[in-house]
Amino acid sequence: MKVLITGSSGFIGKNLISHLKEMEEVEIITYDKEDTFDKIERAIDQIDFIFHLAGVNRPINTQEFYQGNTDLTKRIIELIKDKNIPIILTSSIQAQLENDYGKSKKMAEDIAKTYPYSYIYRLHNVFGKWCKPNYNSVIATFCNNIANDLEITVNDPNTQLELVYIDDIIKEFLCVMKSERPKEIKENICYIQPRYKVTLGRIVELLQEFKESMNSIYVPSTGDEFVKKLYSTYISYVPVEKMAISTVKNVDERGSFTELARTFSAGQFSISFSKPGVVRGNHYHHTKLERFIVIKGKARIGFTNVITEESYSFEVSDENVQIVTIPVGYTHNIENIGEEEMILAIWCNELFDKENPDTYFKKVNLKSPKEN
Repeated sequence: MKVLITGSSGFIGKNLISHLKEMEEVEIITYDKEDTFDKIERAIDQIDFIFHLAGVNRPINTQEFYQGNTDLTKRIIELIKDKNIPIILTSSIQAQLENDYGKSKKMAEDIAKTYPYSYIYRLHNVFGKWCKPNYNSVIATFCNNIANDLEITVNDPNTQLELVYIDDIIKEFLCVMKSERPKEIKENICYIQPRYKVTLGRIVELLQEFKESMNSIYVPSTGDEFVKKLYSTYISYVPVEKMAISTVKNVDERGSFTELARTFSAGQFSISFSKPGVVRGNHYHHTKLERFIVIKGKARIGFTNVITEESYSFEVSDENVQIVTIPVGYTHNIENIGEEEMILAIWCNELFDKENPDTYFKKVNLKSPKEN
């Protein structure tokens, strides 16, 4: 399958090409501002699908809006009108406005509507990796500037943006290329789902949170889809040399213990290293819940109910990795019963608080445990 992409070096073009290169059956033909139209004319009989992403939004004079947005679309549609080649045209929500950019995009839409194999997408504000900062995306500018300790300007933090994420766009485009129906069509215009309505103030608040998390073991609440996508976008603007941070390793005669990550909504993650014969724990919690995963070595995990004294034990190892939940109200311990160092990964449902640790020492009684 041969695919033509106009505007191939732009924000959307770069992301689209990256995804298409992962598909062995696709051959890509690019067209950009340094190319002449005869490149398309020479290749057109071999083309199976067109992504018309090219456009002008920062011209020297207003006439360039119409040359880059309207005239190029007209030439492509005229070239393919008898060839039945499907085409995706990227337009903008500004096509509803009476400025020159919006009018040139609306005229391009009207031309594409005359061709029955066209899919016209009015894109809302797009954000994601590889978008040029200080150009026409406030998200890209804010991410870049905050990540690189540069100033940002927010005139009205209550200004609301309606945003779409680059990977959601690419996913939709590839589905349409494979002959699937667009998710949302209104009056022959397609729109990307999902869309996120967020204020500038909230965006800045999140980006500042992301910046602070880069120097700590805290990670954002990425269970929220928008937060997850904005965080991924922000990280793409952080200099690579800032990606590694140090943790605090607590070492004693038993081995070591290190907190790996703290979350704002899902507790924390840690890892411990224990020497052969070492027993950790012998305490219980009222509300704090933990999960143990032995990722190297062999261990026995013991439980004793603090009320009934009923006991249980599990033998676990890296040969069959299991997740063992530590219930509240059971004193518990973990013993390295192997001959080598044992490595334990731990998830806890709350952050450790020195002032309120919810940890009470009591030995596990495994005199007559139920083996599991």
